[in-house]
Amino acid sequence: MAKRFEFIRDKRTDMGLTIEQLAKKSNVSVDLISRLERGNRDDITISRLESILTVLGLKLGDIFEHSELDERGNQFVKEFFSLNDQERKRYTDIFLKIMSLK
Repeated sequence: MAKRFEFIRDKRTDMGLTIEQLAKKSNVSVDLISRLERGNRDDITISRLESILTVLGLKLGDIFEHSELDERGNQFVKEFFSLNDQERKRYTDIFLKIMSLK
């Protein structure tokens, strides 16, 4: 699973940023970025992740380009993260209701 977030380290180093600089610019802890880059992302929130990605010039959906989802899964995720917050919440509620039917 660590591979999913290796691109964050790669992008950070390509931009010439240290972990400390990225942490300061994205208003998160150095420890959080360090753990994220190593693949330990158990306690990261979407808002913190978005802050980090914004500094790197990335979007939340970019994470899934580095995942092991198939093409349809990647398309779903990109579409989902292109929605505004209100639409995302509405579709999440619908999706969770559908999933509870199985």
